[in-house]
Amino acid sequence: MLTLISDNSLSHNAITQAVHAHVEEFAPILALSTLNTIHGRTCFTSLEAICTEHLHEWWGLAITTGQPDDHYESTYWYLLHLLEAVEEHQLLGNMFVQHKVVSCANYLLGLGPAPENIHGARP
Repeated sequence: MLTLISDNSLSHNAITQAVHAHVEEFAPILALSTLNTIHGRTCFTSLEAICTEHLHEWWGLAITTGQPDDHYESTYWYLLHLLEAVEEHQLLGNMFVQHKVVSCANYLLGLGPAPENIHGARP
């Protein structure tokens, strides 16, 4: 059964906790899958499936669109939206796209600094 987002009776605090739990769970998975795809360890189709799964799980939370709470969440959404927008040849063949993606993935894994000029939004 579909639930209208406007019917979401969770408190602001509960929504914040649900968002943080989602991002903490899915951001490292997305980052690792992205790096594995770039390095040829995982196929692009698998990465697409992971992106779809993440969005499906997010929509299941029935949270209205809002601004990310912090730079980590913003980077997660930026990476997810970027991966949804690019095609395989762009991800694997465009150095600029790869730099953006790798910078985001490394940050989400705690392996690099926060990328500059990254502004992701919740779907």
